[in-house]
Amino acid sequence: MTAHPVPDNGHCWWLEAGKSRRLHAVDGRHLTNHQIRTAIDEGRPIPARAVCGLRRRWWMPGLFSRLGRSRCVPCCLALALPPGYGTPANETTLKQRLHDRLHATTNQPQEN
Repeated sequence: MTAHPVPDNGHCWWLEAGKSRRLHAVDGRHLTNHQIRTAIDEGRPIPARAVCGLRRRWWMPGLFSRLGRSRCVPCCLALALPPGYGTPANETTLKQRLHDRLHATTNQPQEN
C-alpha cells in the first residue's frame, strides 16, 4: 500500500492539502527525500505544485486516506490514469487481489 512515486502511481506522490477531500499527484522528481521524510516524521507540509496545477502546502495522507479518498480527476487525466479512490497503485493491487480471489474460487474442482 503506497503513495510513493512508483510507476503505478504515475511516478507521483499522492498527497492531500489541508481539509481537501481529494488526493492530488505531485511529481516525484520535484520533491527531495528530505522533504518527504520531514513531512512524514515531523508532520510538516510540503509546498509544491500538483500535476493539475494547484499550488498548495501538501501533507502525506494517512493509511485510510490513501485507500479511500477520491483522486483529483484533473491529476488523473494529466497522468492518463483512471479516476478512482485511493492511490492508483493501491487500487490496482486491490483489484488484482479481487480478481485472483474470484479466479481461484471459480476454478476449483466441483465436489460430488
